Amino acid sequence: MHKLTALLVLFVMTACTTTPSETTLHVRDGHLYTAAGEKFVMRGFNEMFVWSEDPSGERLIPQIDQSGANAVRLVWDHNFNTADLETLIDLTVEHKMVAIPECHNATGKWDDALQACIDFWNNPHLIEKVESHKQWTIVNIANEAGGHSITDEQFIEAYSDAIASLRRWGYTVPIMIDAAVWGQDVDQLLRVGPELSKQDPLENVIFSTHSYWSAEVAVENYKKVAITAKEKGLAMIVGEGPSVTRVGQCDDPEPLPYLEGMELLHIHEAGWLNWSWGGLKNGDCDDFRYFDITDGGQFGQWLHRPGANIVALSPYSVMRTSERPVSFYDDGRVAVSGAYLHIHEREIPLGEHTNFEVIIAPANAHNTNYTLSITEGTDIVRADRETGTLYGLSPGSAEITVITEDGQMRWSVPVTVLEE
Repeated sequence: MHKLTALLVLFVMTACTTTPSETTLHVRDGHLYTAAGEKFVMRGFNEMFVWSEDPSGERLIPQIDQSGANAVRLVWDHNFNTADLETLIDLTVEHKMVAIPECHNATGKWDDALQACIDFWNNPHLIEKVESHKQWTIVNIANEAGGHSITDEQFIEAYSDAIASLRRWGYTVPIMIDAAVWGQDVDQLLRVGPELSKQDPLENVIFSTHSYWSAEVAVENYKKVAITAKEKGLAMIVGEGPSVTRVGQCDDPEPLPYLEGMELLHIHEAGWLNWSWGGLKNGDCDDFRYFDITDGGQFGQWLHRPGANIVALSPYSVMRTSERPVSFYDDGRVAVSGAYLHIHEREIPLGEHTNFEVIIAPANAHNTNYTLSITEGTDIVRADRETGTLYGLSPGSAEITVITEDGQMRWSVPVTVLEE
């Protein structure tokens, strides 16, 4: 064969055998990587879009975007038309967040319910949509399928068949598998994970556990996700959590150790997606609403301190730790998606002071510069940006505003200086 012809044949063969790991998110050595080879650590949220007044996400996705989240789990019901889900996937990716559509109907169920969720993915329109965004999409087969009685053998058999089906239908993206026992059986995932990973011809399976564990075992289970799973070569995330509360504990104002979980997962580069953003009120925990982060899905309208911690205030929050892949951006620069101004006390006694901090998201934004100005009441307060201190000068109302240097994001906070 002529040397030039041989080189041409080699080039064609190489092009035709491009592996999915070069075109999708992919698992390697217990971590997740982008098609461009960047390590990708999930930081984001769940949202019950399908049952909300915004099933296609036109209102809620831009609100979540402001947190700097790099992934969103898109809760779906197989009884609904997928047109809204397809739009939802488009919007999520458009806002530079990885889309994780999931089928919620198998929660705590097995057999027919799990099979119905598997069959849900055999939809040509859905396959085409997912594959059109294959660099930035993950398919979560079924939410929390299986109760306490599901054996390891049953779990492996059912999900081996599911993996084979999805690959046969044409999905090349990572497949995410939830733990049984309403997502909580992390130990079973650790046992079955190595075998299930082998069942995927593309070797691209992510395992997800949900952190509704009692306070007594929660920290140890976070360590299993953060450390033990990686020792086994498994890519594992907390797909719902770190959790502030759990069913059966809804009337207890004392949170579960979610802050400890956030720290552990951050240190060991393990992903998490908190439940849930709050566009649709959860049916559980009416007393403290710990399952809802925001009021009506509005960024910055936190329902409680844990919600504020999860999104912004903790050093391990989404705004402070979520990094969006550089390869998501045509110009190679991660754009600012949100700005938040936290003033510790919004009522300041005359002559006293309080502290403030500005958070720009995502954490690896290319340009985090901003201006801080007093947009109302310039004689009422004085802001010292260098020390992060706000001084009360005279009684009255004022407004402090942060504007990012590109002018795209702004956040204003009212403050009051009280009479002596």
